[in-house]
Parts: sequence; structure tokens; C-alpha cells
Amino acid sequence: MTRFLPVALALLSFTGCTLIDRKTFAPSPEAKAQPAPPPAPVIIDTRTALVIIDYTIPSPDYAELLHYAVRAAENRNANVQYDVISVVKNTEEPDAGQERATGVMKAIMRDRVPATRIHLGVRTDPALGAGQVRVYVR
Repeated sequence: MTRFLPVALALLSFTGCTLIDRKTFAPSPEAKAQPAPPPAPVIIDTRTALVIIDYTIPSPDYAELLHYAVRAAENRNANVQYDVISVVKNTEEPDAGQERATGVMKAIMRDRVPATRIHLGVRTDPALGAGQVRVYVR
């Protein structure tokens, strides 16, 4: 009798177990796949721009505004560095973006800022309606 006791206890301990089969791992019918959340918008630059020139019209008049902004930045720090970033809607427009950034750079140079303190760049932003040139200070 004592020989059967361990076997009987082992059999009794498995009575609450179920066999693993295909139904065990099948998804329940009420569980539906959740759609992926929309991707977070890509932030081009976290800095606040000194000037944003919007090209919703072909030739915006930015010379006077840019002149005052550059003079104010120069009065605060005579060695200020400028980042002139052209933002275009897609990658098919980099030449137009570069041309706009170069025009803004030349306008800054007319305020007696050496070209060595002006840095050019072109970036894309698919959410953008029209091209922009953003001027940042370092």
C-alpha cells in the first residue's frame, strides 16, 4: 500500500491540469488587432528661428525684416553664427531650396557679416505647404 501512495498522490496532483493543444494558443475571437498609432511628427530643429521666410509667394520681401533681425543679433553678440536652413517639401526641390538659402545668405552678408559665420543647409519636411528659409543663431 505504501508503494502506491506516491503514485496516487502524483495522479491526484495532475487532475487540475489540461493538455496543451492548438486551442490553447489560438487567439480569442473577441481580441482584435489594434491599429498602430500614427508616427510622431519629426521635429526639424528644436531651436526658435530668428526669422522664417515663407515662400507661399514667389519672391517674398524679407530684406528689411532680415536686416533688423541681423542687426539686433549682432548688437547682442558680435561673433554670432547664423544657420540659414532652407526647408523644402520633398527631395525633388533641393536646388530651389539651395538657391533661396544662398539669397538669404547674401542678404545677411550685405549687413557686413562675414561668410565664415554663415552656415547653409537644406532639409525636407513633407508636411510643409510651401518652401521656407529659416535663419537660426548659434
